[in-house]
Amino acid sequence: MTMDGTVVVPGTTMGAQWVDDVLLAGDASDVCFSLPTPIDRGMLRRLVRDRQSELADSGLRPGGAAALRLPPSMAFVTHLLAVWRSGGQAILLDHRLTDYEVRRAIERLVPQVVVSPEHPVQSGLRTFVEVDTSVASYSGHPANTSHAVVQLSSGSTGPSKVIGRTAEDLIEEVLRYTQIDGVPQRGERIILLPSMVHVLGLVGGLMYGLHAGVTLVPPARLTGDAILQAIASGTAPATVLGVPFHIGLLASVNEPPALPQFKRMTTGGELVPSSVVKAFEQKFQVPLGNMYGMTEVGVIGTDLFGPAPPDDRAGAGHRSTGCRR
Repeated sequence: MTMDGTVVVPGTTMGAQWVDDVLLAGDASDVCFSLPTPIDRGMLRRLVRDRQSELADSGLRPGGAAALRLPPSMAFVTHLLAVWRSGGQAILLDHRLTDYEVRRAIERLVPQVVVSPEHPVQSGLRTFVEVDTSVASYSGHPANTSHAVVQLSSGSTGPSKVIGRTAEDLIEEVLRYTQIDGVPQRGERIILLPSMVHVLGLVGGLMYGLHAGVTLVPPARLTGDAILQAIASGTAPATVLGVPFHIGLLASVNEPPALPQFKRMTTGGELVPSSVVKAFEQKFQVPLGNMYGMTEVGVIGTDLFGPAPPDDRAGAGHRSTGCRR
């Protein structure tokens, strides 16, 4: 710990102060989440500090590692930020993994603390849930790398890989987002659909939204009608962030209402069938933007104005790679 109280993670020059400076800075009254009950920045800071104390009581120390096996929830968000604010490494385990897969991951990554739901979560089609957590000490050891986050790749291009990213790398990607033409701006909303365990939802949704002052709005349920209700729940411009599956949900809605606040949809992941693109564009008359990226480096190429393929505009900070989906 430095003289000013900043916790420094072994092996890196980036202290835990980056969480406050990059993600939690701003007016306490700014609304970060609409669930639909609003969670403002002041409340989020208090929740993160509370989680940080719980993690410390369970044995997490600066330079330690904590595995999070939580569904999309405020519990996930606040534990993640608390781990980072503690100077720790967050290991993200998709809550849909089997017990065997989780056990194998923990045996391989040996965290000091494991955070999981206290009771089985019956989420159904809900995109964001309320969950009580169990924070358990584990016979692991401090993180042996300086990575702030460890993720398992989505597996869309082959077997899942274990991938680590430093705080510096995550911050660089968040700042790249701020330079991309067409991303949501302060005071606007992101209708958040992708998993925050994976890079699109984590950086493009959660981290960028917190940094840029964009309100994150998870729909009540993962249905086309519920996504439209989330768009209609406020007057600020709304960008829907999702993957091709979510485009299909919206395209399947019969006679959607007029939604002047619907600004665009941005998608990442695999190729979108042309029939789905056509149905979406006919029904909503908004741009269908594309992002291409990798878990290892985040966003690489973008075109948020459609319908060109995503290699036309390189993500700021990257040269165009010519990659196509």
